Amino acid sequence: MTNFKNVGQWWNDKEIELVEIDGKVYALSGWNGEKYLDSWEVDKDDNTEIVTEGLAITPQYEEIEDEFEIVGYTVE
Repeated sequence: MTNFKNVGQWWNDKEIELVEIDGKVYALSGWNGEKYLDSWEVDKDDNTEIVTEGLAITPQYEEIEDEFEIVGYTVE
């Protein structure tokens, strides 16, 4: 499991969610129903600069009280 929290949206596209995963901020983009295929790492200081592009980020789910919730992410 990863340590994560939602930290906002990408500055020029409010549809792209920013998530801090294990101390690094990532923009979640390119959802294909299983993973985000066009994600990138964001500069944590101002959340507007791209650090690393072309990442695939997969949410990890766990059933909690008959509902599936995201409990972490895998970054590739």
